[in-house]
Amino acid sequence: MNVCVVSTYEGTTQDYMDLWDTLEENRKKFVTDYDIGVVREGKIILMLNVTDMNGLQEAMTQPHVLEWDKKHNCVDVIYTLDKQS
Repeated sequence: MNVCVVSTYEGTTQDYMDLWDTLEENRKKFVTDYDIGVVREGKIILMLNVTDMNGLQEAMTQPHVLEWDKKHNCVDVIYTLDKQS
């Protein structure tokens, strides 16, 4: 399933990338491909090919991720996408 995650937070792009890197091994279990777009400092757009939505939810609710979200006032808005021919 193609998913778009728009993350808005108080912090730098590097703050977000540091968090993203902590999920690398786990992420391989449920994401087959991804692209990251930096809109500006404090706003990232992820395009993900997710093979296991439960895995995505588990990753996004890990204690260190929830702590990061709270510290940076992060709000994630998730969209599912369908390819149009």
